[in-house]
Amino acid sequence: MVYSLGVIGSPKASLLLIPLVLLGLLVLPIVPETETASVELRTAEVENTGTLLGENSPDLEVPPGPPPEVPRPAGKVPADTITLTVPKLGLRGVALPTGSTQAELDREGLLRLSGSGLPWREGSNTFIAGHALGFPRTRVPYAFYELAEMMPGDRILIKSADGHRYTFEVYDRLTVEPDDFWVTYPVEGKTVVSLQTCTPIPSFENRLIVRGELVRSARA
Repeated sequence: MVYSLGVIGSPKASLLLIPLVLLGLLVLPIVPETETASVELRTAEVENTGTLLGENSPDLEVPPGPPPEVPRPAGKVPADTITLTVPKLGLRGVALPTGSTQAELDREGLLRLSGSGLPWREGSNTFIAGHALGFPRTRVPYAFYELAEMMPGDRILIKSADGHRYTFEVYDRLTVEPDDFWVTYPVEGKTVVSLQTCTPIPSFENRLIVRGELVRSARA
Protein backbone atom coordinates (compact mmCIF):
# COMPACT_ATOMS: atom_id res chain seq x y z
CA MET A 1 0.00 0.00 0.00
CA VAL A 2 1.39 3.43 -1.02
CA TYR A 3 0.69 6.70 0.82
CA SER A 4 1.46 10.28 -0.28
CA LEU A 5 3.53 12.47 2.04
CA GLY A 6 0.46 14.52 2.82
CA VAL A 7 -1.58 11.53 3.91
CA ILE A 8 1.21 9.98 5.99
CA GLY A 9 1.56 13.13 8.04
CA SER A 10 -2.14 13.20 8.99
CA PRO A 11 -3.59 11.81 12.26
CA LYS A 12 -5.78 9.43 10.25
CA ALA A 13 -2.69 7.92 8.59
CA SER A 14 -1.05 7.42 12.01
CA LEU A 15 -4.06 5.41 13.15
CA LEU A 16 -3.83 3.27 10.03
CA LEU A 17 -0.11 2.60 10.55
CA ILE A 18 -0.48 1.34 14.14
CA PRO A 19 -2.25 -1.93 13.23
CA LEU A 20 0.21 -2.47 10.36
CA VAL A 21 3.18 -2.19 12.73
CA LEU A 22 1.55 -4.55 15.23
CA LEU A 23 0.83 -7.01 12.43
CA GLY A 24 4.47 -6.85 11.38
CA LEU A 25 5.65 -7.63 14.92
CA LEU A 26 3.37 -10.66 15.05
CA VAL A 27 4.59 -12.00 11.72
CA LEU A 28 8.35 -11.61 12.32
CA PRO A 29 8.79 -14.44 14.88
CA ILE A 30 7.06 -16.98 12.63
CA VAL A 31 10.07 -17.63 10.39
CA PRO A 32 12.71 -18.37 13.07
CA GLU A 33 10.24 -20.53 15.05
CA THR A 34 9.56 -22.60 11.94
CA GLU A 35 13.28 -23.04 11.28
CA THR A 36 13.95 -24.01 14.91
CA ALA A 37 11.17 -26.59 14.84
CA SER A 38 12.62 -28.06 11.67
CA VAL A 39 16.07 -28.36 13.22
CA GLU A 40 14.65 -30.04 16.32
CA LEU A 41 12.78 -32.55 14.17
CA ARG A 42 15.91 -33.47 12.21
CA THR A 43 17.84 -33.91 15.47
CA ALA A 44 15.17 -36.22 16.84
CA GLU A 45 15.24 -38.24 13.63
CA VAL A 46 19.01 -38.69 13.89
CA GLU A 47 18.80 -39.70 17.55
CA ASN A 48 16.13 -42.28 16.77
CA THR A 49 17.86 -43.98 13.85
CA GLY A 50 18.42 -46.94 16.17
CA THR A 51 20.53 -48.33 18.97
CA LEU A 52 23.27 -50.90 18.67
CA LEU A 53 21.78 -54.36 19.00
CA GLY A 54 22.20 -55.88 22.44
CA GLU A 55 20.30 -58.13 24.86
CA ASN A 56 21.78 -61.31 26.21
CA SER A 57 19.91 -64.05 28.00
CA PRO A 58 20.24 -64.59 31.76
CA ASP A 59 19.33 -68.23 30.99
CA LEU A 60 22.65 -68.79 29.23
CA GLU A 61 25.27 -68.74 31.94
CA VAL A 62 28.85 -67.53 31.73
CA PRO A 63 30.94 -70.58 30.77
CA PRO A 64 33.40 -71.86 33.41
CA GLY A 65 36.21 -71.73 30.86
CA PRO A 66 36.71 -70.65 27.26
CA PRO A 67 33.59 -71.36 25.18
CA PRO A 68 33.96 -74.28 22.78
CA GLU A 69 34.90 -73.53 19.19
CA VAL A 70 31.94 -73.14 16.90
CA PRO A 71 31.77 -76.26 14.71
CA ARG A 72 31.87 -75.86 10.97
CA PRO A 73 28.39 -76.01 9.49
CA ALA A 74 27.26 -79.46 8.39
CA GLY A 75 27.35 -79.80 4.62
CA LYS A 76 28.11 -76.96 2.25
CA VAL A 77 27.46 -73.36 3.10
CA PRO A 78 24.98 -71.91 0.58
CA ALA A 79 26.79 -70.44 -2.42
CA ASP A 80 25.49 -66.92 -1.79
CA THR A 81 26.55 -66.81 1.87
CA ILE A 82 29.37 -64.72 3.32
CA THR A 83 31.41 -66.51 5.98
CA LEU A 84 33.37 -65.20 8.95
CA THR A 85 36.58 -66.59 10.43
CA VAL A 86 38.11 -65.19 13.63
CA PRO A 87 40.76 -67.66 14.91
CA LYS A 88 41.08 -65.85 18.27
CA LEU A 89 37.37 -66.39 18.92
CA GLY A 90 37.16 -69.95 17.62
CA LEU A 91 35.00 -68.90 14.66
CA ARG A 92 35.92 -70.71 11.44
CA GLY A 93 33.89 -70.42 8.27
CA VAL A 94 30.72 -69.45 10.13
CA ALA A 95 27.82 -68.36 7.93
CA LEU A 96 27.24 -64.63 8.34
CA PRO A 97 23.62 -63.64 7.67
CA THR A 98 22.46 -60.06 7.18
CA GLY A 99 19.84 -58.51 9.43
CA SER A 100 18.82 -55.50 11.46
CA THR A 101 16.47 -56.66 14.22
CA GLN A 102 16.97 -57.92 17.73
CA ALA A 103 15.00 -61.07 16.92
CA GLU A 104 17.40 -61.91 14.07
CA LEU A 105 20.44 -61.43 16.29
CA ASP A 106 18.90 -63.53 19.07
CA ARG A 107 18.23 -66.33 16.59
CA GLU A 108 21.58 -66.26 14.77
CA GLY A 109 24.04 -65.13 17.44
CA LEU A 110 25.87 -62.89 14.99
CA LEU A 111 25.00 -61.02 11.82
CA ARG A 112 26.15 -58.30 9.46
CA LEU A 113 24.12 -55.19 10.07
CA SER A 114 21.85 -54.55 7.12
CA GLY A 115 22.87 -51.39 5.26
CA SER A 116 26.45 -51.47 6.52
CA GLY A 117 29.45 -51.97 4.26
CA LEU A 118 30.84 -54.96 2.41
CA PRO A 119 34.58 -55.70 2.36
CA TRP A 120 34.97 -55.47 -1.42
CA ARG A 121 33.77 -51.87 -1.38
CA GLU A 122 36.65 -49.49 -0.77
CA GLY A 123 36.12 -47.22 2.21
CA SER A 124 33.36 -49.38 3.68
CA ASN A 125 32.70 -50.41 7.28
CA THR A 126 31.43 -54.00 7.44
CA PHE A 127 29.60 -53.92 10.77
CA ILE A 128 29.06 -57.27 12.51
CA ALA A 129 27.10 -57.61 15.77
CA GLY A 130 27.38 -60.71 17.92
CA HIS A 131 26.17 -61.88 21.32
CA ALA A 132 28.61 -62.36 24.17
CA LEU A 133 26.34 -65.06 25.59
CA GLY A 134 23.17 -65.37 23.54
CA PHE A 135 20.18 -67.60 24.20
CA PRO A 136 19.84 -71.39 24.51
CA ARG A 137 18.19 -71.42 21.07
CA THR A 138 20.84 -69.20 19.43
CA ARG A 139 22.55 -70.74 16.39
CA VAL A 140 26.02 -69.49 17.42
CA PRO A 141 26.08 -68.94 21.21
CA TYR A 142 29.03 -67.15 22.82
CA ALA A 143 29.97 -65.83 19.36
CA PHE A 144 31.81 -62.75 20.68
CA TYR A 145 32.23 -63.82 24.31
CA GLU A 146 36.01 -63.27 24.17
CA LEU A 147 35.94 -60.20 21.94
CA ALA A 148 37.72 -58.17 24.64
CA GLU A 149 40.70 -60.53 24.31
CA MET A 150 41.43 -59.46 20.74
CA MET A 151 44.60 -57.43 20.32
CA PRO A 152 46.23 -55.34 17.57
CA GLY A 153 47.38 -57.62 14.77
CA ASP A 154 44.76 -60.34 15.36
CA ARG A 155 43.12 -61.45 12.14
CA ILE A 156 39.51 -61.25 11.00
CA LEU A 157 38.70 -62.97 7.70
CA ILE A 158 35.59 -62.63 5.57
CA LYS A 159 35.04 -64.90 2.59
CA SER A 160 32.63 -63.71 -0.08
CA ALA A 161 30.27 -65.91 -2.05
CA ASP A 162 32.51 -65.71 -5.13
CA GLY A 163 35.51 -67.16 -3.26
CA HIS A 164 37.45 -64.01 -2.40
CA ARG A 165 38.98 -63.78 1.06
CA TYR A 166 39.39 -60.43 2.77
CA THR A 167 41.91 -60.30 5.61
CA PHE A 168 41.66 -57.60 8.26
CA GLU A 169 44.05 -56.87 11.13
CA VAL A 170 42.78 -55.45 14.42
CA TYR A 171 43.98 -51.90 15.05
CA ASP A 172 41.52 -50.36 17.48
CA ARG A 173 39.09 -51.06 20.34
CA LEU A 174 36.53 -48.73 21.87
CA THR A 175 33.61 -48.87 24.27
CA VAL A 176 30.50 -46.87 23.41
CA GLU A 177 26.91 -46.46 24.56
CA PRO A 178 24.01 -48.30 22.88
CA ASP A 179 22.86 -45.18 21.03
CA ASP A 180 26.29 -44.39 19.57
CA PHE A 181 25.15 -45.46 16.13
CA TRP A 182 27.98 -43.46 14.52
CA VAL A 183 30.31 -46.45 14.98
CA THR A 184 28.51 -48.10 12.05
CA TYR A 185 29.59 -45.31 9.68
CA PRO A 186 32.63 -45.55 7.36
CA VAL A 187 36.06 -44.65 8.74
CA GLU A 188 37.80 -42.01 6.65
CA GLY A 189 40.73 -43.33 4.63
CA LYS A 190 40.21 -47.00 5.61
CA THR A 191 38.29 -50.12 4.60
CA VAL A 192 37.35 -51.71 7.90
CA VAL A 193 35.38 -54.40 9.67
CA SER A 194 33.81 -53.67 13.05
CA LEU A 195 32.88 -56.42 15.52
CA GLN A 196 30.41 -55.39 18.22
CA THR A 197 29.16 -57.08 21.38
CA CYS A 198 27.66 -56.14 24.74
CA THR A 199 29.91 -55.28 27.68
CA PRO A 200 30.54 -55.69 30.57
CA ILE A 201 29.28 -59.12 31.54
CA PRO A 202 26.73 -59.49 33.12
CA SER A 203 25.18 -55.99 32.92
CA PHE A 204 25.74 -55.55 29.16
CA GLU A 205 25.02 -51.82 29.46
CA ASN A 206 27.60 -50.70 26.87
CA ARG A 207 28.94 -51.91 23.54
CA LEU A 208 32.49 -53.05 22.81
CA ILE A 209 33.73 -52.37 19.28
CA VAL A 210 36.82 -54.06 17.81
CA ARG A 211 37.96 -52.70 14.46
CA GLY A 212 40.20 -54.25 11.86
CA GLU A 213 41.66 -52.69 8.72
CA LEU A 214 41.77 -54.48 5.38
CA VAL A 215 45.34 -55.61 4.65
CA ARG A 216 44.87 -58.24 1.96
CA SER A 217 42.33 -59.37 -0.62
CA ALA A 218 42.83 -62.56 -2.62
CA ARG A 219 40.92 -65.47 -4.08
CA ALA A 220 40.85 -68.35 -1.59
